[in-house]
Amino acid sequence: MFKTSIFDKILTHKSSNQNIVANTYLHVVGNCPELLEKYKTSEKAKIWLCIRHELVAIIKIFYSIFNKRYYCNQQENTNTDVLFVSHLTNNKQLLQDSDAYFGNLPALLSDQGIGSNIALINHAKSSSKAILNSWKDSDTCRFVLSPTLSFLCEIRLYLTQKKTRRLLKSILKDLQIDENPAKDILCHHLSSSTLNSLRIAKQVADIVNKSRVKFVITTYEGHAYERLVYYYVKKINPDIKCFGYQHAAVFENQHAIKRPLSVGYNPDIIFTSGLIAKDILRKSWLKEEEIVCIGSPKYSKPTAMASKSQTCLVAPTYFITECLDLFQFSLIYAKKHKDQEFIWRLHPMISLDKLKKYSSIFKELPSNIHLSESNLEKDIKDCDSVLYHASSVVVNSINSGLKPIYYRQSSDELSIDPIYTHKEGKSIVHNQEELGLALDRDIDAKTMQSLQDFAQDFYTPLNVTVLLNEMVC
Repeated sequence: MFKTSIFDKILTHKSSNQNIVANTYLHVVGNCPELLEKYKTSEKAKIWLCIRHELVAIIKIFYSIFNKRYYCNQQENTNTDVLFVSHLTNNKQLLQDSDAYFGNLPALLSDQGIGSNIALINHAKSSSKAILNSWKDSDTCRFVLSPTLSFLCEIRLYLTQKKTRRLLKSILKDLQIDENPAKDILCHHLSSSTLNSLRIAKQVADIVNKSRVKFVITTYEGHAYERLVYYYVKKINPDIKCFGYQHAAVFENQHAIKRPLSVGYNPDIIFTSGLIAKDILRKSWLKEEEIVCIGSPKYSKPTAMASKSQTCLVAPTYFITECLDLFQFSLIYAKKHKDQEFIWRLHPMISLDKLKKYSSIFKELPSNIHLSESNLEKDIKDCDSVLYHASSVVVNSINSGLKPIYYRQSSDELSIDPIYTHKEGKSIVHNQEELGLALDRDIDAKTMQSLQDFAQDFYTPLNVTVLLNEMVC
C-alpha cells in the first residue's frame, strides 16, 4: 500500500517541476475504493498498464491532427476580470444559466460591474457546438476545453513527459523509494489523467493570457490539474490572484486537499462552502488567513420533515460499485419488509442504462422500490430517512429532517462519511439487522435540531461580498 508522505516528498523535492506535479498518482484525492484501485495493481497488470498509457498518448497525438483549436467559444471579445474554471458533468446543466459549481457568482459579480468568463472541463462528452449554443444568449462567455491540444503541442507534451521520467527516476533514487512503488509512480507518469491535467492547465493559462484575466477561481479538491492551473497562470503574471473553491465535502482521510506543495502550486486563498470545511482545513496545514468561508449555491433553509411514511432515500455517488452496493443492500431488506419503501436516486453523472450493464438487479424490482424521476427536493420531501455512503446528499436530507443512515461495509473500512464530524443522531450500519433498527429508530426534536444546525454550518449562504473583499486586498 502507498504512503502519502512519500508522495509529498516527491512533489516538494527541490528538483521537482510541473511535469512531475502533473503525475496524478501522487495526488491522493480521496479514499473511496474506486479511487484507490490504481494503488493495488498487480505486477503483471502494471506491464500492460504502462503499454496502455503509451498507446493512449500516441492515439491522442493522431486525434489532435483534426483538432483545429485547443478550446472554443462564441464571443469575439473575451477580455474580462475573472475566469471561473468549472465542470460540465451532464447535459441537464446546458439548460441552466447558473453554474453547477459556482452558482450565480458570475451574475452577482456582473451586478458589481465585474465581468467574468467560465472555462468548462467537459466530463459529459457533449459536443462543443451543443454546449456553446445552449448559452449563446448568456452574458457570461463560456469556453469549452478540448480533450487534446494542437498536433505540435501534443507531440511536445508527450516528448517532454517522456524526458522528465529520467528526472523522476533521479528523484525516486535520491529519496530511496522502494522498487515497487517507484515502478507504479513511473508507470503513471504518462497516464491519461496525468496528461489531461497538463492539457487543462495549459488551455486555462492560454485563456487567461488572451482574456487579460486578473483573477482565476477553480474548484478545489486536491487534483493535480488545479495545482498546475495556479502554476501556469502565475507564470503568465505573478500578480494574478488564484482562488480555490472547496465545493464538495472534505472527508476524514482525504489528503491532497489538505497539504501544501511548493511555492507556485498553491492557491492564494481557499474559499470554503461552509464553516465545517473551514474548520477542517484550518486544523490541517493551512494558515487561518488563507481560508475564507464564502458559502455555497447548495445552501437552503432548514425545513420540517413533511413525510411520515416509511420511505428511505438511497443516495450513492457516481461510482458504480458504490451504487450497486447500496442498491443491493437496500434491495435485500426491501424484499423481506414490504412495508418499507425505498427511493433509489442516481447521481447526475451516472445513468441507469450504464448500471444495467454491470448488474441484473434492476430487471425485477419489488413494488416497494422506486427509481427516482424527480428532483432532489421532491425525493427528500417524500422520505423520512436517507441511506448513504459518500454522497453529500445526506446534508440536504438532514437539513429537511431525515434520519441519516451511513452504510459501512466492514469495521476496518476507512470512513468516507461526508458528515463524519457529527456523531449525534446518525446510525452506522453494517448488516440487515442494523439497517432495520436504524429505519425504525425515532430521533427526538433536540437531536434533529442538532443535525439541522450542522447542515446549516456545512453549507452557508453564498456571499459575493467575501469574494469582492479578497479581490481588493
